[in-house]
Amino acid sequence: MLSREDKKRQTRRSLMDAALMLVGKGGNFSSISLREVAKNAGVVPTSFYRHFTDMEELGLSLVDELGMLLRKLMRSTRQNNGGVDGLIRSSIDVYVDFVIQHPNHFYFLSQSRTGGTHPLRNAIRNELKFFANELASDIRQSSMLPNVGRLDLDMISELIVATVAETTIDILDLTEASPSYRQEFVERTEKKLRLVWLGAGVWRSPE
Repeated sequence: MLSREDKKRQTRRSLMDAALMLVGKGGNFSSISLREVAKNAGVVPTSFYRHFTDMEELGLSLVDELGMLLRKLMRSTRQNNGGVDGLIRSSIDVYVDFVIQHPNHFYFLSQSRTGGTHPLRNAIRNELKFFANELASDIRQSSMLPNVGRLDLDMISELIVATVAETTIDILDLTEASPSYRQEFVERTEKKLRLVWLGAGVWRSPE
């Protein structure tokens, strides 16, 4: 028998999953009502307010949850790959697989990044900044770019994260593409990141 706390967590999860499901069916998060979410979660609208004050708070929870999960996954991937060549390819493969496995999350993020409320857009920007900060920290500890200063390394990391983030919609389209198209996409993305990395290796901060 579930405890009260377990039931509470279960209902919260059901509400978040219902919102994502509606997005996956073609809905736009900004126009989905909490009544729709509650109905699809199998609860009454008043139950919604026991977990979230409004849809924006639910959206912020989705951003936070996905960001923490993805940052943990990508950091583990970086730490388990020593060389730059393997690191770039494995990171792309892991990201592509993760997006394909969680399409509704990324449809939601793509919608909210450009058309969401200011707090949602800001939360997504912060998550991308967290990704860049953790990437810079890992590169710094690995000494792979020993001649790049802290501020420039931060900028390079932001560029890498932005390059990968911009591929998300294309990755979502891979589910209906041929295996050869996926391979071409991964190789093209890998080349982009290699160009960034090669430029970083010869970059010198202007005095």
